[in-house]
Amino acid sequence: MSKNNLQIYLHIVFSTKNRNPLISVSIEKKLYPFIWKVIEHNDCTPLMINGMPDHVHVLLKMDSKVSLSNLMKFMKGKSSRFLNENHTYLESFEWQCGYGAFSGSPENVDKVIGYIKNQKQHHREDSTIEDFEH
Repeated sequence: MSKNNLQIYLHIVFSTKNRNPLISVSIEKKLYPFIWKVIEHNDCTPLMINGMPDHVHVLLKMDSKVSLSNLMKFMKGKSSRFLNENHTYLESFEWQCGYGAFSGSPENVDKVIGYIKNQKQHHREDSTIEDFEH
């Protein structure tokens, strides 16, 4: 093969510190596009971002030059700085340490996009997938 051919899709979940419900609808409208740009800036392809007031789900396609730990460092670090500089919180905004990352096949991308897109409905109906939510 003359070039890399990676089809690595990751469903990533990360939470606010202590799972505090700090991500309002008005904040997510600014936060999710910001995270999207951070992912693109790190040579990965974002496919879907959504979440709840206390956590975020991201589906992306990894690039061969990027390590997941570095991507998460940038994604969480830059987004928390963005929130602290652009929104007023009683205390500074922080993400919880750690994250979940789940690999998926190209055949399941649409299913994962649907799951992430419908986060609020899944939580309302208690139809979440437990492994992705904790």
